[in-house]
Amino acid sequence: MPAGQIETFGEIAIEWKKAERESDKRAVWRTLARGGWFRACRDAAQRGDRATLEVWLDESDSTKQDIVQFHGAEAAQMVRAHLLCSFAACLAREVVPLELMKSTWEAAASQPDAIGFCRDLTQELLGEPLRKPERDLSLTVLLVDTARNEGIVATLTLELVPEGSGGFYPVPELAFGRDPDFRRAEAEARACIEGINLWRKAQDVRWRLQRRDGKPIANLSGPSLGAAFALGIAQLFAEE
Repeated sequence: MPAGQIETFGEIAIEWKKAERESDKRAVWRTLARGGWFRACRDAAQRGDRATLEVWLDESDSTKQDIVQFHGAEAAQMVRAHLLCSFAACLAREVVPLELMKSTWEAAASQPDAIGFCRDLTQELLGEPLRKPERDLSLTVLLVDTARNEGIVATLTLELVPEGSGGFYPVPELAFGRDPDFRRAEAEARACIEGINLWRKAQDVRWRLQRRDGKPIANLSGPSLGAAFALGIAQLFAEE
């Protein structure tokens, strides 16, 4: 089975066991970051397989934790968020009280304002639409394809989502693959808008990025989108 076709947690375990060299493990992890984690969590959620999710959430299971933590603390936190949101999706299928869902989102969120991301991720794992935004705003931006050393035209879309917790986050498909400099640019853009008193804590800002040539975006690195983030968020809130 090619690593690019990882769809379940069982397949993750098989591919990892086959990856004897460090370079092989890095290749498997790249595949997981580019959709493998999401697909495995979606499979578990849609089958209501809480038992498998509990095994992967068990921090005493060193074999599973070696995989989860392979790429560092931030990536491990994102994997854990996916696992817990998949667990929340299982609960949603069982029609449990909303408070239990909220407590699971709070456990999944790396910080309080990340609850909106967890809600959206749960919806996507269930195969349901993301929360509907009040409005959105799109900007044309230029990305750099470092592998080919060429510019790529893309569209950055910012969506103002009601009933939020003041979060600023990407759509689930872009959750992995953002390097520290890119995350720092996100944080600085938000801090800029907070500094001019435009940020609204009762709403979330969700962003998505699409290449004009239709190709997928695998990695996001560097601070180049920081100014576009700040400009777009300011315009989005100023329209109120």
